[in-house]
Amino acid sequence: MICSCWSSGASEASEALRLTPLADSNIESVYRTGMHPKVYEAAKSGNFDSLKEHEEDIFHRKTPKDNNILHVAAQYKQVEFIKRLLRCPSGPSLLWQVNRKGDTPLHVAAKVGSDKVVQVFIDLAKPLHSDVEKGRVEACKELLRKSNLHKDTALHYAVMHHPVKNDAVREDHYWVVKLLIEEDPQLCSITNVANESPLYLAANRGLSDITELILGAFSSSSSHKSPKGLTALHTARHGSLTSWWKIVEKRPEVIRERDDMEWTPLHYVSCIGKEEEVKLLLRHDKSVAYDLDKEGDSALHIAAFQGHVKVIDELVKACPDACDIINNKWQTALHAAVLGGRVNAVKCILRTPNLEDLVNEQDIGGNTALHLAALHKQYNIIYILGRDKRVDIFSTNKDHKTALDIFSAHKEGGYQAAKVDHLLKRYHGRPFYEDRVIEYVRKRDKQNVEGQPAASIITGSNIANPENFYSSKRGIIDLQLLVAVLIATVSFAASFTMPGGYNQDGPDQGMAILAGRAAFKAFVISNTTAFGFSILALFLQFDTCFVSDRLRVRYAKVASYSMYVAILAMVLAFATATYLVLSKDTGLRIVPFVVSGGLVTMYVIGGFLDPEAPFWWLSSTPRRYVRNLLFDYGIL
Repeated sequence: MICSCWSSGASEASEALRLTPLADSNIESVYRTGMHPKVYEAAKSGNFDSLKEHEEDIFHRKTPKDNNILHVAAQYKQVEFIKRLLRCPSGPSLLWQVNRKGDTPLHVAAKVGSDKVVQVFIDLAKPLHSDVEKGRVEACKELLRKSNLHKDTALHYAVMHHPVKNDAVREDHYWVVKLLIEEDPQLCSITNVANESPLYLAANRGLSDITELILGAFSSSSSHKSPKGLTALHTARHGSLTSWWKIVEKRPEVIRERDDMEWTPLHYVSCIGKEEEVKLLLRHDKSVAYDLDKEGDSALHIAAFQGHVKVIDELVKACPDACDIINNKWQTALHAAVLGGRVNAVKCILRTPNLEDLVNEQDIGGNTALHLAALHKQYNIIYILGRDKRVDIFSTNKDHKTALDIFSAHKEGGYQAAKVDHLLKRYHGRPFYEDRVIEYVRKRDKQNVEGQPAASIITGSNIANPENFYSSKRGIIDLQLLVAVLIATVSFAASFTMPGGYNQDGPDQGMAILAGRAAFKAFVISNTTAFGFSILALFLQFDTCFVSDRLRVRYAKVASYSMYVAILAMVLAFATATYLVLSKDTGLRIVPFVVSGGLVTMYVIGGFLDPEAPFWWLSSTPRRYVRNLLFDYGIL
């Protein structure tokens, strides 16, 4: 109970609260009831005099978080309130009390960045001493080093809650950190439950001013401790160049320190493409470029995998022989660039004189960079490597497979896959006959395994299962029959529904009204052509249905040519018929010709651009040469 010693003439010492301790049996009930609202408001607003009105033990009242009145006052930076509270006989005991998280009022003051409150707590604790670990240790240091349930000290809190953008609040936390470090530099070496040191936290958040404070106050390497073996230099990779420079200047030994993955700081900055930081590290110690991680990867491997061209240039410039480094799988930087799918990195390596020897290097499986590109379907990289004359396109891995063999196994479709297939088959000149021989040998071996007689490559009868072959061809023939019947039906009907209609009377009764016009004659010719060639296709397929499958397949090719002519004639008949009935609208009547011509042109160009276009489509040698030239130089 608060005693009646609040007289106006009393000194500051007599103004202190004189408390009657509660019985232990009453403490739990007091905690359960929580802090009185007016007491909480007094601590929050700093109105110490308002506590006179409360006949209760304010030193035992706590919030649901187990914050005592000193916690609350520290949270709201009420310096004068705290000073008067601590003059009370039981006041200093509040300084060592913790809340549910294990935070003392000093933790709270450091968290909110109140250097004045922190100074008050330090001044109070300095005259006191306490036995710690069988020795006389100042109570001040005991308070400063006291940790919460997460093993965070007040210094951890001051760094952890240091704002990044608010300059005014940043300055407050800076002075708290400075005050704590000056009072006890050993705080820098204490790590929390996550193995995070204050230096690690500062570097990880890019707090260059705090980093400089810690580096200047404590020289032990233990202040670099952090999770997973990361040092402050590892974690400063996302910070400013200034932070890096300060750490390197103060602690040059951390350049060679490794984390749990055996990554050095150079691995990290190479991974994220920090060119200036790479220069800084290499300037201090070039040998770090030869350090390897657990997988045997150097910083050059990492930069190549991530596609950071400028970092690659810096590493090769500083250490030209770093390009000879291979990892545990015998893979070079070029292998890494391919695995990462980095086109720019591949181009950079190919144009760098020191790295040109990597183009045909094989890994532990015998795979070159081109093999890996084919394996992972990196189309753009295959285009680059396949067109480079230094690349051995015929190189085989330990499975005796070339890049073409690997890519063909994917059975990929689409335009890009066709370009790759064309490039690997033709560029650097694998002859067409060689592919035929290889295919024949494979089929012959398969037939011998299955107990079938090997057929002659000349006669073309080297088909393992002729029945399946003719079965697939029958499907194509049936489709041709369907299209031929459709065209014949449409063209037959058009013969009796002439565009413009018929004369109803007069000497020309029953004759087509537009019969004398040139466009009408073109319509009749086109429609007749479509009908005639569709009937020819039908006749060829129907007439051969009673003969052998081989003869039917032979005539199917002739029928397909007839179908092309019939389709083109039907399109022309449609365009001329539309032209006739829209003779008064000059602009509209040419639309069918433009659209039809555009579609036909697109079809022809598509066949020209398709790497797998049929041989007859480019029967002219000049056309084939031009098309292949465009593919070979990457224009198509």
